[in-house]
Amino acid sequence: MLFAHWMLLVASFLPIVAAACAKSRGGKYDNNNPRDFLENLRPGTFAKRMSAAQNNSWEALLMFAPALLIATHYHVAAETLNVLAGGFIATRLVYLCCYAKNWATPRSLVWFVGVLCVVGLYVAANLAA
Repeated sequence: MLFAHWMLLVASFLPIVAAACAKSRGGKYDNNNPRDFLENLRPGTFAKRMSAAQNNSWEALLMFAPALLIATHYHVAAETLNVLAGGFIATRLVYLCCYAKNWATPRSLVWFVGVLCVVGLYVAANLAA
């Protein structure tokens, strides 16, 4: 299995990591109503930002997974897959850190670079088709 495919597994766990950060710093966690707990976190807090990062991580996964699978299906070179998937995960890790630190502009720039990695996977698939 390629490094790129392992990055899909990593991307699948990033929302869980963000949620765990939110739950660990959001006060007395209510496991009976976890979604209500996250929705009712105080605005502007680390926990609320990490809850938002969780939501964005699910959305990013929905962009990344099909792009990687389509690029794999069209036999994009392993090196290309690995670089773009690794770049995507690197940007997502920096993105989570920016969200945690409340750095809005760097976060948006890093998000954009991650989207470029996803677009790169689609472009590579198109070229390989």
